[in-house]
Amino acid sequence: MKKVLFAVLVLGLIAFGTVDTNAQFKGQSTLGVGAGFGGGGLSGTGAIPLYAEYNFYNFNEKLQLGAYAAFASTSEDYGFFTYQGTWTYTNIIIAVQGNYHLSPGEQFDPFLGLSLGYNVASASFEWSGTVPAGVASPTVTAGGFFYSGQAGFNYWMNPGLALQVRVGYFPYASVGVLFNM
Repeated sequence: MKKVLFAVLVLGLIAFGTVDTNAQFKGQSTLGVGAGFGGGGLSGTGAIPLYAEYNFYNFNEKLQLGAYAAFASTSEDYGFFTYQGTWTYTNIIIAVQGNYHLSPGEQFDPFLGLSLGYNVASASFEWSGTVPAGVASPTVTAGGFFYSGQAGFNYWMNPGLALQVRVGYFPYASVGVLFNM
């Protein structure tokens, strides 16, 4: 997954080029996607959180409101004496975010923000092979409202494309691309 994300970023750089004088257009909507690490207590193979954001409302040139969603899933093999199975964990985040941009219109645009959203987490177990007598495959879900802060920066490579680096709740740290709409 890291190689795929890196390849997408490199191809974006090649396709769009970099121009120092081209920066984010102030007050436009933005759409972004990315990947990161950490969040939701997930670890192990396949636990790379993916996210998408759509910032659609601008209060002014510095304050932007939008929607944010993230997803991660992983699994792990588990053994209990001679019985085997696989736990699968999934985490989905849906939130509203507000970001305050410190340098809107500049090539390097740091931001700070707050999010309010809902977290849906689930865990399920699937037996492989012999199932112990009288034992079912457990499934649990949990969720609830959350609030968090985020910080990061957009590095505008041209008026329509930026590299975004951010830290926050889910994923804890991420890299993505952001497009002006």
